[in-house]
Formats: sequence, structure tokens, C-alpha cells
Amino acid sequence: MKVFAAPILMAPMAGVTDAAFRARLKRNGCRAMWTDMISAAAMVRHHRNTLKMATPQEFDGDTAVQLFGAKPSELGLAAQELTRLGWRRIDLNMGCPVKKVVKSGSGAALMRNATLAKECMSAVRDNTDAIFTVKIRLGWNAPEENYLEIGGLAQEAGVDGVIIHGRTRSQLYGGEADWGKIGMLAKSLAIPVAGNGDIRSAAAAVERLEKEPVSAVMIGRAALEKPWLFRDAALLLEGQCVLGAPSPQEVAEDLGLQLADMLKLKSERAAVAEMKKFVAWALKGFEGAAALRKTVMTIDSAGGMEEMLEMISNLSHIGASAPSGGAA
Repeated sequence: MKVFAAPILMAPMAGVTDAAFRARLKRNGCRAMWTDMISAAAMVRHHRNTLKMATPQEFDGDTAVQLFGAKPSELGLAAQELTRLGWRRIDLNMGCPVKKVVKSGSGAALMRNATLAKECMSAVRDNTDAIFTVKIRLGWNAPEENYLEIGGLAQEAGVDGVIIHGRTRSQLYGGEADWGKIGMLAKSLAIPVAGNGDIRSAAAAVERLEKEPVSAVMIGRAALEKPWLFRDAALLLEGQCVLGAPSPQEVAEDLGLQLADMLKLKSERAAVAEMKKFVAWALKGFEGAAALRKTVMTIDSAGGMEEMLEMISNLSHIGASAPSGGAA
């Protein structure tokens, strides 16, 4: 298998890239995606919900399971278990900026301790024959930009590929992603590098892929509203014209399939609560979207959500602004 399953990747996003949304992404042309983060510590302790998240839904090799943790022993055991379960791609998150993750030394905080970071990467590598990638940022902050060092250590540890978000942890999702530095990392390593940050359209994804020295590009926030970007990017790479936004009826149908998948995986209450954010993202650009989003937030049943989707199918106009929030 290739290190990156496709040239255009979907970013791992905690609380977003679950099995139901991954199925929707696949319907919209995405051929490389990640699970949301799974705690190595929770896996070692056999936490029921974590084990449920870690059970593969896809055996086609398109999806990577993403681990986080800061203890080599736990990461090694988790890698063993994930490999036993059938995962063919494992990713170590060293880029998440969220406080509850970094306060444990995981995510982007792991980049502050290069020695420990290498030990963690080596622990995963030594315990799996799956394709192993790591996702990093430029560093903790501007004075601590050590992405070149961490990238080099990843290569030494036997990591198969590196994904880099072109911001520091302190930037969170503000400012502009630095693609110049992403390019510097790609040029410095012999292993494949994927770039992440500010890809808001299919054309932008293809342009970065063609102009930057990266093997793949990763889309995050924009895909929450416009999952069809993957389909259009694939068409552009083939020299064809993009299809653009689907009709409201097609969007409603797509969301309906996601809701059905969520209801299989979760309770009705949890599924409806989760669907609210996806419907709100999908509504951006529709006439009367602000009022409709308020209505969405009051829905408390699957029937009510289905009625909202029927309403969406009768609307007109889909817009194109990227939602807030972001990938690690």
C-alpha cells in the first residue's frame, strides 16, 4: 500500500470523523481518511467506548486509526492491539492543540520533548507492521518551532510518512498556515510528507499538490460544509471540470444516510445531537440559514431531524464559506 492512500486526504477531527461521517466522505469521493483520536491509555485499560471506537469499520485500507498518548509503553501495547484488530494504517497525533490533550503531554505538547517523542514513535513502530504516520505542527510556538527536528526523528524511528499542519500550537487555527515551512520539511525528508492548512476548495487542494513538494494535501474545516470537495479535486486531477455543489435534494439525502448510520451506532438522543452540527454546517449559504440553524438546535428526535432534512431538500442555493473549528 502507498503511505498515503490518496493524494487528497481528510483530516482527523475529534468528535467529527466517526464512522458515519467517514461513510459520507466516501460517498463524496474521499479515498483517504482518519478516525478521530483514540487514547492509548484508554485502550490499554480496555475502556469499553474506546474499544468500540477502535473496532475497524473499514477493512479496505483507506482509513487510518489515530492514536494519542505520551507513554511509550502504552502506545506500544495499543499499536499491538490495533494491528491485531486489523488496522492497516496507524497514525500518532503529535499536533492536537486542545488543552485537555496537551495538559497530559500528548498531542502538540509531545513535540516539546524530542527525546520522548522519538521514544513514542519507536514504540509504535516496533509493535506494528501497519503503515505508520505521524501528524505534527510547526512546533509549540514561534520560538519553539522544531518541526524539522521532529520530522528527522520520525524518519530515524522508521515512520513511513509525516503530515504537518502549517501552524504552531499557540496559533491554534488563527493566522495563515505557512506552506513555505511545510515545503521545507518535505524537501528535508526522504519519506513522504503531506501538508495541511487553509485548503478551502478543490482548486486550492490541487494547486498545492502540484506546486508544493508534498506527496499529499489534507483538507479539514472546509470538508465539514463541502464534503464533495474530494470528488471535485479528483476530477481536477484527471483534467476534468468540477461538478460543484450538489442540489439541496442531494445534500438532504446525503445527510439522511449519515443520520441512518448514526442511529445504528448510537442512541437516538446521541445521534440527533451529533447530527445538529453537520446539518448546521451544511446549511451555510442557504437562504434563511441563520434561522434554520436555530431551529436545528431545538430538534430532539430522529423524526424531527428527518422533517428538517425534508425542508432542506426544498430550499435553494448552497454557499461556500468554511466552518470554524479545525483539525489537529
